[in-house]
Amino acid sequence: MDRVRPGGSGRASADRDLCPDFSTSRRLRKAGRSKKKELTPALIDDLRAGKLDDSKTGALSIEVLPSGKKRWLYRRRIAGRSEVVKLSLGLYPAYSIGDARAWANGLNLQIDAGIDPRETARQEVRLAAMTVDRAHELYMEAVREGRSSRAKRPNKPRTVADKQDIYRRDIAPKLGRKIIYDITETDLIKLVEAKGKKARVRANRLAAELKVFFGWTASLRGLDVGLEVDPSRRLGDLRFPETPRSRRLALQEIAWFLEALVEEERDYQRGMLLWLLTAARLAEVCEARSEELCEGVWTIPACRTKNSVEHRIALGPWGWSLMQSDSAWVFPAPKLDGPRSRNCWYRARNRVRERMERAAGRPIERFTPHDFRRTCRSNTKRLKIDFETAEAMLNHVKKGLERTYDTYELEDEKRAWFLAWETEIAGIARESGVAEELAAPLVDGQPCPVRTE
Repeated sequence: MDRVRPGGSGRASADRDLCPDFSTSRRLRKAGRSKKKELTPALIDDLRAGKLDDSKTGALSIEVLPSGKKRWLYRRRIAGRSEVVKLSLGLYPAYSIGDARAWANGLNLQIDAGIDPRETARQEVRLAAMTVDRAHELYMEAVREGRSSRAKRPNKPRTVADKQDIYRRDIAPKLGRKIIYDITETDLIKLVEAKGKKARVRANRLAAELKVFFGWTASLRGLDVGLEVDPSRRLGDLRFPETPRSRRLALQEIAWFLEALVEEERDYQRGMLLWLLTAARLAEVCEARSEELCEGVWTIPACRTKNSVEHRIALGPWGWSLMQSDSAWVFPAPKLDGPRSRNCWYRARNRVRERMERAAGRPIERFTPHDFRRTCRSNTKRLKIDFETAEAMLNHVKKGLERTYDTYELEDEKRAWFLAWETEIAGIARESGVAEELAAPLVDGQPCPVRTE
């Protein structure tokens, strides 16, 4: 009968006797299980193939690549889940042992909490890519499709253009490349206050647009951005006082204006004369299309008017001649397929004003294209035009029940007004001696031929 050693079994003893290498293989298996070591620079330098596990972090290891370089790896199962996280950090020694352990320990904390660090990394990449520029692109897509407000209707092209203009001019240069989640209320306040030092009205428009934009990014409508706190929510308190504009050009100033136009390029002559003759808004004139003209009438479609109501202007002979163009645009840009930019028109206005000041021998109060609408409207009573016709001439809609039941459009009355106003301006051009240069009508109502160089 075989004797059994203390602490062992007869079967185990027999196995050892039958397999002399049993203890050796057991030691090898044990060595395999205890392969993890506390990594040191010397140990890593001696590694020529395979990989070493770090005993301090548990999931960190370093492996030798076919190129001979050594790369940090992380491998661990997520707590409570069957998924195994496999990530790589980079090469050693670009990332030191301390760097790699700090990285692995951070991943361990997430995995212990049941969080997949790969999802966290993807979220960080998404957040890092969400600049103000990118968020505004998403916002403008919503604006065009009518998803930017509770009204849920597409915005007019003019509204879209105005928003783009404010962003391009006042927001993008300062904030465009910044991560939107890093923008603070202080950043927005500084932006608005800096604009307020130069242009109070534009600063107010800027504050209003910032509120709408950032409000959208922090709302359910802007979940693609997902801003948690709206930094613009108090910008409404930062409002600069505005003085209602009352500027209109006197008849003498109109004479100086016509004289100053003579030195301008023909397209700018035509456009600024039409500001005066039609009482239309800057964008309505300068972005007009040739297809809007038919049989002496210029029809501004509802999509291009401020109140979304179609506006028909029966042009006089001078106005009609000024609207003629060989392009799809009445005032085409010289190099691009489109109309001239608004900035070009404002620069032309500045040149004209400087010439007016030289002719007057004194400063001329600043005026805007919109002030020509006020100038036209202010002369209606003097020319004995009734109130309803004057309002229709500006495309101001009727109010209340009158708007519902009185649908008469006053086309004949407006035609008479525009002809009377054109005759008035042509008379001033003749008195100033510039009728021929501006192709103003002669006494019999026929336009002068355009003078060519």
